[in-house]
Amino acid sequence: MAMNRLYLIILILVTPYIISAQTFISETNDSTTVIEYNDGKQWVYKNIDGLTIGMTNEEIKDDYGKYYQIGIFICNNRDSTILFNPENVFADLRANNGKTKPLEVYTHDKLQKKIKKAQRWAMALYGFAAGLNAASAGYSTTYTTSYTNGYAYTSINRTYNANAAYQANMALSMQMQTLGKEMDNDRMVREQGYLKLNTIHPGDAIAGYMNIKHKKGKKLLVLFNVGENEFRYLWDVDKKKRKK
Repeated sequence: MAMNRLYLIILILVTPYIISAQTFISETNDSTTVIEYNDGKQWVYKNIDGLTIGMTNEEIKDDYGKYYQIGIFICNNRDSTILFNPENVFADLRANNGKTKPLEVYTHDKLQKKIKKAQRWAMALYGFAAGLNAASAGYSTTYTTSYTNGYAYTSINRTYNANAAYQANMALSMQMQTLGKEMDNDRMVREQGYLKLNTIHPGDAIAGYMNIKHKKGKKLLVLFNVGENEFRYLWDVDKKKRKK
């Protein structure tokens, strides 16, 4: 397990707001599973036919949604290469009503698409509000009060300053460019460590994470199909039960 610990050190999860860690549910007489802890996180390792797959599970929330975030470690101890395909990771949730329903496991492309959509909406709303301010920046209103026969009269004068309008629109353009770069950087940060399609050679290992769409329920089953083997991880995600 020494290599496992090495990869745990380099595994960086993008988790701005960690809500809670989930607890693994052990199966009776399961000799393939080893449970360890790293920095307080529960890691569950399964060893099947020369493959070691470890997982940890946390409930997180960021600016783009709420997820079950699974940290994943895969080590190939076979004599042949294996392929890890994120499309072969599945999740089922047993809801509070006893029914089981599938949850979406986000591949890298799906998550980036979701983030870009949210960013486009944020950019549009920001641009609309800032555009209104820029449009009115060139106008100024003055009030002049005069007195005739003891009565006060107020006149309203509205003037337009082309230079002020130009400066306001230039500032808006710079703000939109800066915001766009910040959003690009945010996507790049969230891309780091997110698992993609990987060929794993004998003796090699990979580590990263994936997000699963969050819904309330009791038990979360995460299933991997790797190297013609099935790896199953059952997690207790019932908050009410853990609070008792």
